Amino acid sequence: MNGSTMNHVESATPLRKQAEEGLRKAILSGRYDAGERLKERQLMEALGVSRTVLREALRQIEAEGLVTLVPNRGPVVSVLSYEDAEEIYEVRGILESQACIGFVLRASSGHVRKLESVFKELRRAAEAGDVGRTLELSSDFYDVILEGSGNKVLSSMLKLLHNRIVLLRRASMSEPGRLPETLDELTQMFTALRARDESAASKASIHHVRQASRAALRIMRQGR
Repeated sequence: MNGSTMNHVESATPLRKQAEEGLRKAILSGRYDAGERLKERQLMEALGVSRTVLREALRQIEAEGLVTLVPNRGPVVSVLSYEDAEEIYEVRGILESQACIGFVLRASSGHVRKLESVFKELRRAAEAGDVGRTLELSSDFYDVILEGSGNKVLSSMLKLLHNRIVLLRRASMSEPGRLPETLDELTQMFTALRARDESAASKASIHHVRQASRAALRIMRQGR
């Protein structure tokens, strides 16, 4: 590999990362609807990247389950089926409950303080009725729990599901009245985690996922 080629690879890498982040954020924020076709020319202009860089970014986003490449149509935003959602919630319930147990057993005082800080912002956003901000902070809340759990295998397994979980959170929180219920459930989790109560943290986590699952699946049934 000559010098100019190496320079090109080095300069393309941050561009690809930026394109990946831009695409991921746009899809997770709901800018594109499930099943919507993603037009290359528009994406290239919006992200300010070449076709090559865009296609590299799309491959990564496809691997994360957010985009599906459809023959003769190109990339479209992935559609989660009812069955997909049921399976994701089943696995999520088990993994997040275990993450909460790990946090209780292994989190440092620094992790607890970080969780307190994130939860304070989350509560403020939820009480203000800001669904978008609450969704962002919910992801941050779980990131701190995973970090404090000290289990790298568990973290990597949940990160594989992360994007699809975010899409399902958006669906569940779109149900009228779901936001205050979510805040109440996360408050129970936070209180148990801060108190280092292993049993209460696990139960609160399972309860929250079950309630979120019921809300999201109700919405998906209505859309069938």
